[in-house]
Amino acid sequence: MLTAWADESGSRPDMDPGAYLMSAALCDEEDVDALRHRMEALRLAEPKVHWHGSSEQRRTELVTAVAQLPLTGFVVVHVDKDSSDRRHRRKCMEFLLPHLADMPCSTITLESRGQQDASDMDMLQKLRAQRAVASTLRIDHAVGRNEPALWVADIVCGAVVQHRCGRGDYLDILGAGVEIHHRPLKDREPQASSSGE
Repeated sequence: MLTAWADESGSRPDMDPGAYLMSAALCDEEDVDALRHRMEALRLAEPKVHWHGSSEQRRTELVTAVAQLPLTGFVVVHVDKDSSDRRHRRKCMEFLLPHLADMPCSTITLESRGQQDASDMDMLQKLRAQRAVASTLRIDHAVGRNEPALWVADIVCGAVVQHRCGRGDYLDILGAGVEIHHRPLKDREPQASSSGE
């Protein structure tokens, strides 16, 4: 059974206005301990491994390490200049959660945002009520500095943001293991692309 670790990020408003991304790193449950160990080994004198603020050399080191892990990246991009972060997140989850459930994935772990975690659970319950998500999918939350597996999703998200802003070398290192889906503004079928687009 697969398990997923997710993170989200806004893109650069000056180069990619209105874009919001949610990434999920999926791996077999039996590979989670090895993934955690590898990510923990990358931690420097910092609370957690984090893409934002890292140097170019450090980012290359991070994506190279992630490319060697037994996982798949699944990224949802929602673009709407008028959306709040809350609406962006919900639109991404509307697409992401049913796809994870179909894989099948048993659990998606998101970085805890305190009291806002309740809105994620509400989103899952609404999708279950609509029969869009099987009851087998569960959402967990974890504190970012305490869960190294979450750092993988942050790195994947960062690489896709850079790709959208004209720098594709980080995503190239991750290779075809990252699948990118673009959420349309209207009710149309989503467009999918590999990292090689």
